[in-house]
Amino acid sequence: MAAFVLLVATVPLLHAGSPVDELPDLTGGVIPLLTLADTLGGQLFAGGKLSSRGDVRYLVRVKNQSGDPIEADSLVVVVHKIHEVPRARLRDVTDRVEIVGSDGETDDGKPYFRVPLDGKPELAPYSESEAFTLEILNPDLLRLYPPVLRVRGLRRTASHVYQEAMQNLVNQGTITPEQALEAVESAESY
Repeated sequence: MAAFVLLVATVPLLHAGSPVDELPDLTGGVIPLLTLADTLGGQLFAGGKLSSRGDVRYLVRVKNQSGDPIEADSLVVVVHKIHEVPRARLRDVTDRVEIVGSDGETDDGKPYFRVPLDGKPELAPYSESEAFTLEILNPDLLRLYPPVLRVRGLRRTASHVYQEAMQNLVNQGTITPEQALEAVESAESY
């Protein structure tokens, strides 16, 4: 049993369901795609131009531009910041608007949304997720840029898949923990 504990300590396995704050930031390899769904409310100025918006809805999808699949249960989009259109300089106004329907908040109070994948276990490489709605209530009618979004989740690299396979073989009793550790160490040396 001591060797099994050694295997787990030597070969850390990442599992879906990790707290959002502990998930790696995948933004860049997995990018958020925003489409303006509709705008409700607003204030009209001379010439009939909309100068600010009340409630704004975006449709958000993520695109996996990496060569690794992303575990479905771990994939989230975090609303990192919302900026007001500057008069002199950018100003973060995230605390002056309300984000509707989030699935939770990070430790520092940023709302996040779980990314829907229509029952699939992972977001395949070079594919897109299903869309979800991101609604921003803007009671002060601020002029807002689209939100800055960050994507977090777990990549399923070949190394992770191999480690999980070894762990499953140990759990099934097919190989001993020592054999699994030896196999993982020899695979890492290649």
